[in-house]
Amino acid sequence: MIPNLTVHENVRLVAQIASQPMVPEEALELVSRSHRLNHFPSQLSGGEQQRVAVARAIVKRPDILLCDEPTVALDADTGRLVLGAIAKVNAELGTTTVVITHNSAIAGMASRVLRLSGGRIAREEINPTRMRAEDVTW
Repeated sequence: MIPNLTVHENVRLVAQIASQPMVPEEALELVSRSHRLNHFPSQLSGGEQQRVAVARAIVKRPDILLCDEPTVALDADTGRLVLGAIAKVNAELGTTTVVITHNSAIAGMASRVLRLSGGRIAREEINPTRMRAEDVTW
């Protein structure tokens, strides 16, 4: 995030460069940060900053969303909220979503899981039934 811009300005800036963006407030609502619109990054916790970063990523309505450890600095409840936002974008916008994580509990949400070992795909798994974000525990 850009430190001298408010949360709203940070998300709106990204929306302005996209061809068919979400409304910035809608993206922030997906990660439950719409009430922090006028705050600066320095006024947010690390977890809140991470949630705003997710809002910045999804406001563009991307075709592909790459998420590297999206829940690593979050408590379980906040992590589930972020995972729910990512899943919603995947389901409702058809965004291809790749989540890279060491948290194996998240694998239940995926339709396809690739397990790596030594930098190579060691195993591929298909989930016939995907877990909901709110049901993920770790």
